[in-house]
Amino acid sequence: MNISATELKQKTHLLSNIKQEDIVVTKRSKPFAVIVDYEKYQALQREINAKKIQNRLEAIDSLGAFHLGGKDYAQIKSEAKI
Repeated sequence: MNISATELKQKTHLLSNIKQEDIVVTKRSKPFAVIVDYEKYQALQREINAKKIQNRLEAIDSLGAFHLGGKDYAQIKSEAKI
C-alpha cells in the first residue's frame, strides 16, 4: 500500500492493516518510509545477521592458514624444566 505522509496522519486507522501488507509512506511523491509488521521486521533482522555471520566466516576461510615457524605452545611447555 502506498500512502502519503499527510494521509497517514489523517487516517491512522490504516495501520491496523499492517499484518496484511507493508505500507510505503511517501512525501512529495517520493518514498520516505516503510511500515512493516514487527514479526516481519524481526525475521528480516535475523536474515541480515545470518548473512553478516556468513560473510565473516567466508572472510576468515579466505585467509587460509599460515605457519610462521617456531615452536607451538605444546612444544614449549613440554621442554620447560620446571
